Amino acid sequence: MPESKRPSKAIRSIAIFFNERKPSAKRALAAMRSLLRRRGVLVAVERPGALCGRLSRFDAAVVLGGDGTMLRTARFLAGTGIPMLGVNTGGLGFLSAVDFQGFKRSLGRILAGRFLAEERRMLCAEVRRGGRRVFGPCPVLNDCVLRASGHARAVTLKAYDAGRYIATYFGDGLIVSTPTGSTAYALAVGGPVVHPGIEAVILAPICPHTLTQRPLILPSGASVSVELARKNPQERPQALVSLDGQVEHALKAGDVVVISPYGKPVKLLFDPRLSYFELLRAKLKWGER
Repeated sequence: MPESKRPSKAIRSIAIFFNERKPSAKRALAAMRSLLRRRGVLVAVERPGALCGRLSRFDAAVVLGGDGTMLRTARFLAGTGIPMLGVNTGGLGFLSAVDFQGFKRSLGRILAGRFLAEERRMLCAEVRRGGRRVFGPCPVLNDCVLRASGHARAVTLKAYDAGRYIATYFGDGLIVSTPTGSTAYALAVGGPVVHPGIEAVILAPICPHTLTQRPLILPSGASVSVELARKNPQERPQALVSLDGQVEHALKAGDVVVISPYGKPVKLLFDPRLSYFELLRAKLKWGER
């Protein structure tokens, strides 16, 4: 099924998340809080961990920063149904709906619920060692990356779909990506741009030691498991799994990373007047010569 696009409800309360390491986000925070309070909006500026138990009181979350802050907040809000509005205060900001000036211009429409809520599918990742879970489960919005972590050596990864053997990848690693993450690391290694309205999972090898392995698109319901294998009995491979480029866990030979669909989507707010293709052109210079 395609992504869900529908008007959001009127917004009367907002939780603001911001990147404390970005001076631009700190500067925008004070101005944003003042703007919202003048409109009679209940505002809370909190860190993710402090909001547990109080999320139900907010109509929406505003995220000040860049894509990293959006990914971090998306994992925290996963399953809550609270829509996120990204306000870019940094560089690319591919997941952000507006910059701060755009936020000010569009504030009336945002609060009136005239931005669209897009549902973006997430993945869930965990690590099993000897059949026992040692990490996770953890939601993922962009990608789950398995990669070599020591001495620039290639690693052997055996991939399966619901127990059905897919392939053995020998190289720098493997990216398991959502359509949302198709414009991130997966794109950098030659993967396709996949419209977020398509429910799919992308497997993109990182520097495979063969010319015949190319990115692969699987149905969205696929449950992918990837084993860190030995090329020979004496090998001691060093690898790790990285979620959205922010959460990492070291892997041992024989560990299996299980990546499955996350039960609920995350909701992102976007201006309905801008299409996904306009975003590609503006942010990635897509189609330019």
